[in-house]
Amino acid sequence: MSRRRSLSTLKLVRIGEPLSRLELESMASRIREAFRDVVRRFQLLEYQPPGVEQIEAGLLTQALEQDFGGHILGITDADLLDRSVPDFFNFVFGCKDNRNHVAVVSTHRIQSRDPSRSLARLLKVSLHELGHNFGLVHHYSYEPAVDGRYCPMTKGDFNRHGERSYVRSVIDARGYHFCDSCRRFLRLTN
Repeated sequence: MSRRRSLSTLKLVRIGEPLSRLELESMASRIREAFRDVVRRFQLLEYQPPGVEQIEAGLLTQALEQDFGGHILGITDADLLDRSVPDFFNFVFGCKDNRNHVAVVSTHRIQSRDPSRSLARLLKVSLHELGHNFGLVHHYSYEPAVDGRYCPMTKGDFNRHGERSYVRSVIDARGYHFCDSCRRFLRLTN
């Protein structure tokens, strides 16, 4: 199976109940819009996680790969950890497994009192991690997209910002459209 074909179907896996089925369907629609001509089909799936508040992101991606296989975005409300990175902060908002096409995102650290803002943040983190599934890399230069917002692949210096400031200054500033260089890469490689 070609890379293009294997990534054209995205399995959106709701891990526990971090969002409603309707919210999951809305996310699928927004992802399709952002990855126009790249993601063509969705499967909405359920996964019952172990009852934990924190989970190693790599273990979760391996479990999803083993149970579902293929191109996957898992969404959880558990706090995701990545102990493979020697850093003071070992939690992540999302993570892509470099061994396969599985990414996971968490609602845990991006919650807002405003539910629509929480969903917007979740979508932006999801677009970022899915971008990695398609081979996109981080932008540290704050590349603008066609709508003037930051490209979803924008990555700030977390250690400079801290958790709350990073969410507000980087994640909230991202848009839902990729910059010209990312769109060109997606067109040429997928």
